[in-house]
Amino acid sequence: KQIENLVNEFSDFARMPKPVFKNNDIVLILNESIKLSSEFDKSIEIDLKKNKDKILFNCDKEQINRVFFNLIKNSIESIIQKSEKEGSFDKKISIEILDNNDHIKIILMDNGVGFNQIKNDLKKITNPYFTTKKNGTGLGLSIVNKIINDHNGNIEFIPINNGAKIKIIFKK
Repeated sequence: KQIENLVNEFSDFARMPKPVFKNNDIVLILNESIKLSSEFDKSIEIDLKKNKDKILFNCDKEQINRVFFNLIKNSIESIIQKSEKEGSFDKKISIEILDNNDHIKIILMDNGVGFNQIKNDLKKITNPYFTTKKNGTGLGLSIVNKIINDHNGNIEFIPINNGAKIKIIFKK
């Protein structure tokens, strides 16, 4: 089963279509990803802050949705993993999206297990097949990284006390 998942995910990665750029409301895309991924665990509070109700971005809606969904799902899995070890705590994901003149900044923070176990290898986190998950393929973040790069952006993984922080900047 795990090999089958790996083959399917690699096939998706290899066949990833070129982005089709259209003006999309990135806040709407983010809200769709939050709604979909929150189905994994309803006990996790996901808070979205934005400086504008509508932020237009020339992007491939499906691919950007995949980025947000993957990152939020990773945060949820990290929080679940921590709660299995430590028991009950306030499970939180906060997402902030800021529309600035020449770029859009998205900051995602969670209070899951964080990056401590890989902080010396953090640069490897987007390498294909690098994973810290028992059943992970190591392709999720490499796909996320490729999509962000294809959209004139960059992603940064930042270890913080009591969780993880991810910063994405898209140049307009």
